[in-house]
Amino acid sequence: MKQKTILFVDNSTPYLDVHAELLAKVGYRVYRAYTLAEAEEKLHVHHVHLIILDVRMEDDNDEQDISGLIWAQQAKYRPIPKIILTAYPSYEHAREALGPRLDRLPPAVNFIGKDEGIDEIIRGVERVFAEHVRINWQLAMHWAKSSNLSLPHLITLIEPQLDNVYFSSRVEELEDVLGALFYSSHQINIAHRFAVGRNKVILGVYTFSEDGLLARYVVVCGLRDAVQRESAGHEKYANPTATEGSTSRSSQLIETTHYAALSYTLTDTRLEDVVTLTEFYRRNPADAIIRVLDYLFDRTLAHYHQQKVSVTQSAPVMEAFLPYVADKNFLTTPVLQRCITTLQTKGAIDDFARFDESALQLLTALVDKTIPLEASIKWGIIHGSLSGDTMVVDGRGRAWLIDFAEFGPGPLVQEFVTLENAVKFDLADQLDYQDRKKLEEYLHIGLNAEEDIADPDASPEMRKALTVINHIRRRAIQRLGQSPKLYQAGLLLKTVERLASYNADTFYFNHELAIYFHALHAVRELCKQLSPPPPNYANPHSPWLDEGIPGYDVWVEGQWINLAEMEYKLLLVLYRQAVDFPHNPRCKFSDIGRGVWGEYDRLRDYNNVQSLVRRVRERIQPDEDDAHQYIENIRGVGYSLNLKYHDPQVQ
Repeated sequence: MKQKTILFVDNSTPYLDVHAELLAKVGYRVYRAYTLAEAEEKLHVHHVHLIILDVRMEDDNDEQDISGLIWAQQAKYRPIPKIILTAYPSYEHAREALGPRLDRLPPAVNFIGKDEGIDEIIRGVERVFAEHVRINWQLAMHWAKSSNLSLPHLITLIEPQLDNVYFSSRVEELEDVLGALFYSSHQINIAHRFAVGRNKVILGVYTFSEDGLLARYVVVCGLRDAVQRESAGHEKYANPTATEGSTSRSSQLIETTHYAALSYTLTDTRLEDVVTLTEFYRRNPADAIIRVLDYLFDRTLAHYHQQKVSVTQSAPVMEAFLPYVADKNFLTTPVLQRCITTLQTKGAIDDFARFDESALQLLTALVDKTIPLEASIKWGIIHGSLSGDTMVVDGRGRAWLIDFAEFGPGPLVQEFVTLENAVKFDLADQLDYQDRKKLEEYLHIGLNAEEDIADPDASPEMRKALTVINHIRRRAIQRLGQSPKLYQAGLLLKTVERLASYNADTFYFNHELAIYFHALHAVRELCKQLSPPPPNYANPHSPWLDEGIPGYDVWVEGQWINLAEMEYKLLLVLYRQAVDFPHNPRCKFSDIGRGVWGEYDRLRDYNNVQSLVRRVRERIQPDEDDAHQYIENIRGVGYSLNLKYHDPQVQ
């Protein structure tokens, strides 16, 4: 049987040492703390079941000193039962110590005078363990071999960065959490690990009573704040009626100092008949996956999506999606640029187009809302973190949610873009570079996999991903009635968030790098799709010169600019070469000099040409557009004019 553990806190060294020794002799493990600071340190390192502390921790002679009582009432210590000791017990102190009864336990469960002796303290400790420390000390835990799980392994999943000095006590603490959660069970079999992340794990657990009666539960355990969010989300939004596809709460919230746990039951199914969507996706064809997604949206999520429904007309699109970006600092231009540049230097792959400066400018303009996007947005209660591991499905195409931490109001289309990215980057995680490039191209042109793709090299897995994603998009745009622009904006931010997980100091396998290059390529294409439509230009390129019109006017991107005579002559020389010889637009210094002044003297005109070029550049180059340089310097030779061609479809 596990040893019951007490933290004894008292500023009187003789009193504490004597009583701690006496408690240890009757079988308790006792940690000693002579100050409140030391008590804090002990609780950070050790797991305890009970705290005994003196109400006066600063001055035993000060009747106003209730420092121990105030310390004990901190929210982070509420799960631990407490016995308050004092040489001067009073009704006022007892009333404050025992109420109000917040959470499952009061801040203190007993109040004992120091002069009542060790026997009364021992009786008080026994009462607390009998009435308030409800842990199944005899619970047998079995771990399925196929799960590769154990208590130490769960700790590493919940707290990957935990220092080794705390490890053994955390293992004890998690064991007690499960012992409290299954207080009435004889044995538990931990068989499935469904999900890991955000400082919690989601498990499939079978329990047996002493008579061998079997029960099945989905268990969420992890750090207290993570499981508290889970509990609050389910309590606030989950369907209180146990209907098909619903997930019902089957326990109260169990809490210790660091950890917490709760359990669910899945309505109308058995634990052994379900798998995560991730596992189901990899085992089944596209039509089976689509059947699950239809059930998910039509049945499982419908209860939530139909709550607090509203529609905002012409709403700012980016502001609707920004709350769902975990790392908003990543959206700043320097951080984005550093990530993109570093990622592209790691890839010796030319299959995906490079993310150039103009694409980065477009991305930051969209994120900063410099390019405003507005659309009609439908709102409701959304899951907020749909993935292949936050739901389980069965062979009949039914789906159950097993994670409720991120539920809340939001744009309904967020659910669809989250699922699309889950398919692209998580479920279809073994696609190679070529398949990912083809997938994005087909998605861009709207081609369906069920159509006859004229590509014998397209893999079945790529076709499956394409079919599933197109189905998700159709549901979002056609059945939900949301605009493609809204969907693309949500998808853009969700894909940028994927890039945020890239670590330049990590070595990746090729298929992992392919995912990041795919995300980068998708962001670039989405930026293009979301960029403002080109102006309604009448001319096919900029600059545009019409020698039949008198004067020195030049047309540049929808505006007529009046140049000085020499400026116009220089631009005309460059323009004729670029139009007449598009494959060789270079002009030598001598050609430019003769075109402007009728003759060329290198000593006299070399610097004059350069000065004139600078003036023309300043006149025709738009201040806000550095991505396209009209006049390019050909080192040691001269200059060339780079015509900027406009969309020929724009009339």
